[in-house]
Amino acid sequence: MRVILILLCLYIFTLPVNADVVKISLDEAIDIALENNLDLQAKRKELKIADTEIKIANRLQNPQVQTNVLLGKVTTGNSSQAGVMFPIETFKRGVRKKAAIAQKKAVENQIKQAEHELKIRVMKAYFEVLYYKSVEDIMIKRKKLFEEMKKIASEKSRTGENYKIDSLQADIKYKKQLIELNRSKAELMNAQFEFNKTINAPEDENMYDTQESSLFDDDLTILDIQLPPYKTIEATALKYSYSIRITDNSIEKYGQEYILAKRQRIPDLIIGGGFAWQTKYNGDGDNWQGAFVGGGFNLPILYSYKPDIDKAATILEKTQMDKASFENKLKITLKQNYNNFKYARQNMDYYKDILKESDEILKTSTDMYKTGDISLINLIWTENNHQTILNEYLTAMDFYYGGYLNMMHNIGHDLLLEEVIFDDNN
Repeated sequence: MRVILILLCLYIFTLPVNADVVKISLDEAIDIALENNLDLQAKRKELKIADTEIKIANRLQNPQVQTNVLLGKVTTGNSSQAGVMFPIETFKRGVRKKAAIAQKKAVENQIKQAEHELKIRVMKAYFEVLYYKSVEDIMIKRKKLFEEMKKIASEKSRTGENYKIDSLQADIKYKKQLIELNRSKAELMNAQFEFNKTINAPEDENMYDTQESSLFDDDLTILDIQLPPYKTIEATALKYSYSIRITDNSIEKYGQEYILAKRQRIPDLIIGGGFAWQTKYNGDGDNWQGAFVGGGFNLPILYSYKPDIDKAATILEKTQMDKASFENKLKITLKQNYNNFKYARQNMDYYKDILKESDEILKTSTDMYKTGDISLINLIWTENNHQTILNEYLTAMDFYYGGYLNMMHNIGHDLLLEEVIFDDNN
């Protein structure tokens, strides 16, 4: 039984891995997601539903077949009838159709907004992979440093005053670093899985990874962000934000529904006609044949539709107030985003200079420890400070890129599209 279990485990762990790791750029990741993302494809189905809603709103009332067939002696004094009645809505179908068209416009903008939000999520997930690649890169370099420290400590004279303590401390730092390295590898794998989950491409055996190796790459372009002045950003948001466009579509829709509610008071008509016949008195001679015409309308007397009108008016007013409130808060939020982004960029540049200086200090301290000019404790202290600066530098980059994504989210439009949306004079 034990042999069977061992063979089964060997078989499972030696199965070929179907997933191929494919390195892609950020632009390629966005294109793959926009084309294949399952959630987005499901969202796009709502457009077909909206088209159907327009057809439903434009419907005509079905005719009614009516008969009045008399039997027995009563037929000699009354006519039997068979015909068709046509209900006709008055001044309502066109308004209902306009409301459905406005709803379709809202769905179109909701889909564009979903595409925009998906792009931001892909950008964030892409950056997260690079972030944890950078952490792993730091951990690997620390491992090499502690490995070298351990080697230097072991090569010192065994009769030295601090030989045993230095050897133990170096060994502990090295082993703890192995733990940190494993943790960083696990975090990187989680980020890579989240990146592929965000893309969410169906039946895709590829495992996508970032084209860049870390945030420390010399040719890194993901952080090269050039934003226009704040005035342009605010104008873009107020004019092109999908959220505002959706609200405008809702105002248009509820405006038509308000008109429709008031027109419920206009009576609908019913017209019709058909064949009529009557048996002659005492059954002598041929039957009398002819036709009939009819008509009618409903009177809004028992129910005046006032509650419907008041409800529609309140919904319209609320939507208009929601838009005004959103625009007011959006201006303040964008100012917050812009300032956060501006200061985060400055801090990132400061940390870049600090990191260069810290690198020089660590390198000098390592050389001094090799020659015995400083103790291991001093070198470890220097390395810990260097590690703190590295972590703060990564955090600064995270705040910088996160601030940019927050601004893109609140703008509600891709400001970096290659299109002219404002004249230079504006």
